[in-house]
Amino acid sequence: MVSLADRQPCPICGHPTGDCVGDSGPPHHVWGLGDVPSMEDDQTFLVEEDIYEERQITPFTKAKVLVIPKGRHIPLKMAKELGLFTK
Repeated sequence: MVSLADRQPCPICGHPTGDCVGDSGPPHHVWGLGDVPSMEDDQTFLVEEDIYEERQITPFTKAKVLVIPKGRHIPLKMAKELGLFTK
């Protein structure tokens, strides 16, 4: 069963608005994301925070470079390589 976000009481825990995260935190897996290997080329992942990479500029200087900005959709394969999505 897939429940739509309709702001109705949760059928599982009874929370009045359906915001029943409670103490468990957000979900760790999105149903359907990465479940079908043949769809991995078509699926994307939304980056929720800026991703920086530290690069050596000189022997004594390092700089943080923005690699992927927040809000960009990246391929699922790239998200796995960056460690953003594990399964």
